[in-house]
Amino acid sequence: MSDERPDQNTPEQPPVDESRGAASVTLRSSDDTGDTGLLLDRANRSALDALRIAYLIMTWIMIGLVALFLLSGFQSVNEGERAVRLRFGQIQDSNLGSGFQFAFPPPIGELIKIEIGQQTLRVDKAFYPRLDDRQRAQTIEQLAQRGGFRSYNPSEDGSLITADQNLAHAKWQVIYERSAPSQWLTHVDRDFELEQEIIRLSVERAAVRAISEITIDDLVKQSAGSEGSVARRAEQYAQEAIDRAGVGIQIIRLDMIDSGPPLNLYNDFAQVTSAATQANAERDRAQQYARSSLNGVAGAASDELVELINRYERATDLANTDEQEQIMAAIKSVMMGEAVELPAFNDDEQPIAVAENQVSGEVTQMISSAQTYRRQVSDEAQADLTLFRSKLDQYNSNKRVLVTREWASAVTEFLQKDTVQAMILPEGTGVLELLLNRDPTILREQEKARNRQMLNEANERRKEELEKPMLSDVNQGSSR
Repeated sequence: MSDERPDQNTPEQPPVDESRGAASVTLRSSDDTGDTGLLLDRANRSALDALRIAYLIMTWIMIGLVALFLLSGFQSVNEGERAVRLRFGQIQDSNLGSGFQFAFPPPIGELIKIEIGQQTLRVDKAFYPRLDDRQRAQTIEQLAQRGGFRSYNPSEDGSLITADQNLAHAKWQVIYERSAPSQWLTHVDRDFELEQEIIRLSVERAAVRAISEITIDDLVKQSAGSEGSVARRAEQYAQEAIDRAGVGIQIIRLDMIDSGPPLNLYNDFAQVTSAATQANAERDRAQQYARSSLNGVAGAASDELVELINRYERATDLANTDEQEQIMAAIKSVMMGEAVELPAFNDDEQPIAVAENQVSGEVTQMISSAQTYRRQVSDEAQADLTLFRSKLDQYNSNKRVLVTREWASAVTEFLQKDTVQAMILPEGTGVLELLLNRDPTILREQEKARNRQMLNEANERRKEELEKPMLSDVNQGSSR
């Protein structure tokens, strides 16, 4: 049995109080520094890994944001729109069409879309009397028909002054489009109220200028859409003013609506206009009737024949025999279908040239009938002469036979007439009394024939009387 002794190199452990629990923290001496460095190195590596992951995530987030920033610059331009690309406030492209277009998003750039479709603006109050809502919906004719319109107040009622210093009213409607997007964006910059104000002022100035160049009668007569009308001139003046402003707007059409004289005088002007229209219609009908009548009489040579007749009458009044003979010869040649060239005898006349076979219509029929009648008369006279000579020879040879035959022929021809009735009397009748009455059928036929002839003659005279003043007016108009 050996004795066990404690190791002298082992430090003496303090006594443990068994009544206490286990220690929650154990303190180490300076000999444990190696373990502590190892723990710190592991912590640093974990922190670096976490930072590296966070940086990678932030990098992808930044790349995504940049991509989204660039993708937001793509925009769709619709039909009827034009786009302007800006970069740092400067215009890069001024007329981008429909489709997808790119521009750097703000604050670097911007893509501005501008509607280029047709726009409409009405100018209703500037040159019209002050009206209430009910009256404003009526036309100028309806307002004038009601009558009793109040007197004008220059401070409230708008009007225009014509070239003959009369008042007039008109409404205007302008149709325009934004034709130059860059100019429009530079000077208007999407201020639509400014745009309408520019157009309204331009139209008002143009209307004042255009109306001041015509009279009130011309304003009432002309149509709004005719070339050279006040509306077309006002459209030209308004476009010139807009071009000087350089706002990139093009007027498609400027129309004048409900134009006319002052409301108190509208009905009077309407009556005058109606009378003038009716007079023009009657004059046109008369001229048409004259042209148709002249063409029916002389065909294509009617105008030249009328001028020749007028010159012949003028030469007759001046007792100029030489001119009368030359003009009469020219008239005859034209009627016969021959080519004619007649010089001018006075300074206010023009030479007359007519080609061959220009005359037609009643003239040719009358000439043809006259020629036929002349040949017929000549042939009948020649036949009568031949018959007379034949009977003269027979008379010289045996006059009794000739007289007897001629007498029998005359009696036979007389008895064959419808108005002659022959009766055979018995031989030995000494006295015969006949109570004769004219045949009523024959009387009726004769009366119808006389009435028909009188009616035709009256119609011819009436036709000649109606044609004389019309032809006189046409001749006067052509001479003027």
